[in-house]
Formats: sequence, C-alpha cells, structure tokens
Amino acid sequence: MSEPHKTPFYDQHLALDAKMVEFGGWEMPLMYPDGIISEHLNTRRKAGLFDVSHMGRFLIRGKDAIPFLQHVLTSNAASLDIHTVGAQYTLIPTETGGAVDDAYLYRFQENEYLLVVNAANRDKDWLHFQNLVGSFHELQLLDHTGEMAMLSL
Repeated sequence: MSEPHKTPFYDQHLALDAKMVEFGGWEMPLMYPDGIISEHLNTRRKAGLFDVSHMGRFLIRGKDAIPFLQHVLTSNAASLDIHTVGAQYTLIPTETGGAVDDAYLYRFQENEYLLVVNAANRDKDWLHFQNLVGSFHELQLLDHTGEMAMLSL
C-alpha cells in the first residue's frame, strides 16, 4: 500500500499536536489536544476552520464547459453566476440514473468552474468524466487536487 497523501497544512496540524489518521488515502487530523467536544462547541459558538484539501478538485473551463457540465451533472450549471449564486450541490449520475458521487460545483470566474468531489471517489469520478469528455472538443478538464489547498469555514 502506498504512503498516504499529505495536505499543504500537514505540518501546521502536527505543530498544533493534532492526532493524525489516514482518511481516504490522506493523513488528516482527527482531533486536537483540547478534544472533540471542545472543538465542536467552539465551532457551534464561534467558527471552525477545516482543512478539506483532501477533497478532489477538478477545474472545468472552455467553450464547452457548460454543455459538458449540463451533460455530466444533475444540477443546472448554467444557473451559476459569480455574483449571486456561486455554488450548488449536485450529483454525478450514471447512465441508468444511479449516482457515481455527490459533489459541489463552484463558479468563481466567468468561464471557469470548480467541481469538488469526495476524496475516496476522486479517481473513480475522474475516470467517469474521461469516458464522457470525447465529444466536447473545446473543454479543459484538469485535476488540481494536488496543486490547490482548500479550507472550509
């Protein structure tokens, strides 16, 4: 078995004495010295910052981005805009109506979308999209999981 991946925040987690565990092929913090209850209460009362860099991150851009997304997701990607509705929950369906995975689609730039998929399903989702990309000639589909950190507040 290969060595688990480490997020860009791995060293910070260690410096804060986080208990690290393997999750979906990644070394992730399970809890910090104050304990899970303290973390939970602080998050409920104030805010929490979570390292979600283990999630898969696919960039989709180009003239065929919208047609591709409309074909491979259950949500209406065309309804996203960068000013009012910048994100939506979606499913990646199978040809028979099942689900490959659930995901979040973001639109931060005019002609670029970010699809965030589950860490454990990243390879499967990528392969699924690669099998569907053929007829979309003006499309860039890039896996930026290793190049992009991600935090959730």
